[in-house]
Amino acid sequence: MTETRPSRRLCADISIAAGDDPGGSGTPFNRYLGVEIPPPWKEDIADSLSFPDGLMQPVGEALAKGVIGKFTGLLPEPEYSIEGHTRVLLMSRPSAPLSAFERSEYLLPGEKLLPFARALAGGVEALAAFDDHREDEAGVRDIIVCTHGANDVCCGKYGYPLYDRLRARESGGMMRLWRTSHIGGHRFAATLMDFPEGRYWGHLDPDTAERAIFREGEAADLEKKCRGWAALDSPFEQLAERAMLAREGWTWMTYLRSSELLRSDEDGGRVRIEYTSPDGSVSGIYEAEIEANGSVMTLPKSGPEPLQEVEQYRVSRLVKF
Repeated sequence: MTETRPSRRLCADISIAAGDDPGGSGTPFNRYLGVEIPPPWKEDIADSLSFPDGLMQPVGEALAKGVIGKFTGLLPEPEYSIEGHTRVLLMSRPSAPLSAFERSEYLLPGEKLLPFARALAGGVEALAAFDDHREDEAGVRDIIVCTHGANDVCCGKYGYPLYDRLRARESGGMMRLWRTSHIGGHRFAATLMDFPEGRYWGHLDPDTAERAIFREGEAADLEKKCRGWAALDSPFEQLAERAMLAREGWTWMTYLRSSELLRSDEDGGRVRIEYTSPDGSVSGIYEAEIEANGSVMTLPKSGPEPLQEVEQYRVSRLVKF
């Protein structure tokens, strides 16, 4: 008798059909580490034959100690990659108020990658020994698009066309497109992160990705495509800040912001965000009330597993002082 294989349902399709809001789903972190890793990639990138021997031990130690909060592999690109070297991106969250993460970039000869990772596990101060390998990439934006189809089929199916469209619009070397391993939130594919700001976007198609990355049209039209800002530590803060971006428009991303979670429970929360423009000419305070907004049945990962109930929240009140 022929065995029937279980259907591989697509989690992103189910999420979109259910009205599953990606708001508040961005994983917050203090530092992001991205390392060029050649393909092919396994479901867990650390199991890939191309993954550098010994690298996961110091990276895991850095994660466990809280030195970094997120790690992904970056697929080498001909335009950015140099044979015999590994490009490493380190994005660090400065103290609030802030508008973006601080960039450190290294181009390491092959034999320097493991010593670099071991030094990082001991704390970022130890990276001074690698200053000779730092790259000056001030002003560059790095867009990392999850295309890790071996981890979830949706990331490859929906991520690659988005990456391909954005590649066609790279401008003068000031924006780089990377394919990345899993960044979380399969069901929100296609999903990406925009550095150095550190904003997650999800449920994107090539058209909405272009509008988000090149900040075209009204920010409010893309509110439900924004997963959250990695500089904010709670889903409620991310939801509140997203609503403020929709209210203020793209200029909001340039403002220095500091956030305070005033209340948080299963019924919702209250968030206060203070903001100032870079030149100090604009400043103010927002407060947002977040309330429970029912639930949806969705699928965290593509496959035959049963649907799961996920609570939904919305900004019910937004006041500017």
